[in-house]
Amino acid sequence: MINVVYSTEHWIVPKIVIGVLIVLLLAIIVTEGMARVKAGGSFFEKPKPFFIQNCDHMKLWGTLILFAAYIVCLDIIGFTVTSMIFVFLFNILYAGTEKKSLILSIILAVVSSLIISILFGVVFNITLPNGFCTLTLVDLGITIY
Repeated sequence: MINVVYSTEHWIVPKIVIGVLIVLLLAIIVTEGMARVKAGGSFFEKPKPFFIQNCDHMKLWGTLILFAAYIVCLDIIGFTVTSMIFVFLFNILYAGTEKKSLILSIILAVVSSLIISILFGVVFNITLPNGFCTLTLVDLGITIY
């Protein structure tokens, strides 16, 4: 029997996904290595350049840094506010800082984060990461993470 603590059950799926990704990575390494051996090379060859020429390093590293910061901030700030901030920052990174883009980014960040938070946290009663910005409406029996 698996014992799940309700307040931390939102971390079950990420652990499963990480496990699946590790298994898939190992499968890729083995199949690529076997294909190299079959073609007459060695299992581990010197890799070709990782990045294509003239790739957008700002978006690549910006995405990786924002994603890591998002994961760190989830339990500190809370799901809804953290999602609003980082969806907005991702939109700025990819869409730019024009006035129309900024307005659309704000609307998209607020609306999408609230819909997801209410849908999962209230309708489906799934715990989401909570932090100091978690709002509990006791009279309504609603928690906005």
